[in-house]
Amino acid sequence: MLRILVALAIFAATVAPPAARAAEQHAESESSRKAHGEILKFYGLYEDQAMQDYVNEVGTRVARHSDWPDTEFKFFVLDDDAINAFTTGCCFIYVHRGLLSYLDDEAELATVLGHEIAHVTAKHPQKRRTQGLLANILAIGATLATGSGAIGQLANLGAGAWIQGYGRENEMEADRLGLVFATKAGYRPEAMAEVFKVFKDQERFELARARQEGREPRIYHGVFSSHPAPDARTVQAAKGAARITTEPVGGWIDNRNLFLRNLDGLPYGSSRAQGIVRDNRFYHAGMNLTMAFPRAWTVDNLRDRILAHTPSKDSIMQVTVEARPASQSPREFLLTRLKGKSVLLGEALESQGMEGYSVVTRDGSPLDGGKGPVRWVVLYRDSSAFVVAGASRASVNSRPEADGVITSVAATMRNLKPAEFPLAEPYRIAVVPYDGKRSLADYARDVPVEKYQLEELELMNGLYPDKVPQFGQLFKIVQ
Repeated sequence: MLRILVALAIFAATVAPPAARAAEQHAESESSRKAHGEILKFYGLYEDQAMQDYVNEVGTRVARHSDWPDTEFKFFVLDDDAINAFTTGCCFIYVHRGLLSYLDDEAELATVLGHEIAHVTAKHPQKRRTQGLLANILAIGATLATGSGAIGQLANLGAGAWIQGYGRENEMEADRLGLVFATKAGYRPEAMAEVFKVFKDQERFELARARQEGREPRIYHGVFSSHPAPDARTVQAAKGAARITTEPVGGWIDNRNLFLRNLDGLPYGSSRAQGIVRDNRFYHAGMNLTMAFPRAWTVDNLRDRILAHTPSKDSIMQVTVEARPASQSPREFLLTRLKGKSVLLGEALESQGMEGYSVVTRDGSPLDGGKGPVRWVVLYRDSSAFVVAGASRASVNSRPEADGVITSVAATMRNLKPAEFPLAEPYRIAVVPYDGKRSLADYARDVPVEKYQLEELELMNGLYPDKVPQFGQLFKIVQ
């Protein structure tokens, strides 16, 4: 405890003078403001103003008890199901929608926000500025979702900047300071250990699952995941640094029921704006679009594309969409896009009233170091150009082995039927009291994952691996 308090005292003594700090904050704010627009364009803002206001209210309360109490922090919930939070610097802080679904109360949320506020006040983003932001984020998502670096390669993506963390020393500093900020704001200090448990349980489950499936574990290192949870001494140090020797009048803030009421109705997995995959068919109400993938394939609806692959990952494909060029035919569009490639087997096509063109490039497959062929299909639909690309580890007659499957998937693209629009609505979290009559396994049947439905429900509720809610306790299910 003494070591932590001394470190905090040294930190306080080295804070820049107000004028210098204000200038630094202004410069950093300009950089973060520029990144903000790109972040919202990439992830999208979760379109629930009540939730945005609630997170901003909690974050502002914690920020007022930070080392920069007079600085305006801005908090945003991103429409993304990753279990993460991050900051780009003064003074923008982002929480992924997916993280909220695994938290259990307001105190845990406050701890997460305190951690990110501490990154800002300790100037960690400034120290890492040279690494850049928005650097090819999706490759990590693609690789984690599939276990195949080749699939991320097909998406032409690389390594993400902000989700890599700031290094163990800086993360530990953010833990300590963030815990102090949240505790000063009146939040239950033990909540940080509970947030650590969320990530450690995820890691524990992935290790068990990898052993069962005979593969290497895919461990995601997001906020809090790479260092030990604070023990009782650290919690006491936070109370001491916050100058709290006894429990506050009225008790520590927890607000579990309020938090869960705000969580009720939160999308689980993809949102309506991103489109929904049900039984390997993709539905998107906004685009009035559906398309089908083979049932044996795994389909991942990522931020800017759909990635699909066979169980053995020996055939892969992706679907992307971009603005339709007004002055180019589908043939011109595709040949311009593939300029410099050796193009074979070009042919015009028409599908469901859509004009299109298809070619095979002699090389470019990410499954064999770029040596194998890739099938490309573009379909013009209203003002959009849908591009389907696919490759296989093996080839037949200069075509990917799964060439017929790839082209048939493109041919399934069509308008939604009236009865299909409800299928484009997302799965949502519902908060209900546990009545003890149904088992968790009964509730888990509605969780839209292929395997391990019970484990997923347990993870969402902090019950992994074998706990059950108390009678009458609110807990989260998926509907």
